[in-house]
Amino acid sequence: MRLHLSVDLPYPSDLARVCERVQHDVANRVAQLTGMRVAEVTLTIRRLVTAPGPGRRRVR
Repeated sequence: MRLHLSVDLPYPSDLARVCERVQHDVANRVAQLTGMRVAEVTLTIRRLVTAPGPGRRRVR
């Protein structure tokens, strides 16, 4: 089975590491739930989402 997902990811972050983790976790969880082996999980990053941090506050 192959899966293709579109995701929004946090920025800044190590995008390669986040993508690898998502692919691994999705493949494992689908296998647990369905009993089917996932051969490939392909990701498309739709957008990068910045989160307000200590120095980045949203203006209201």
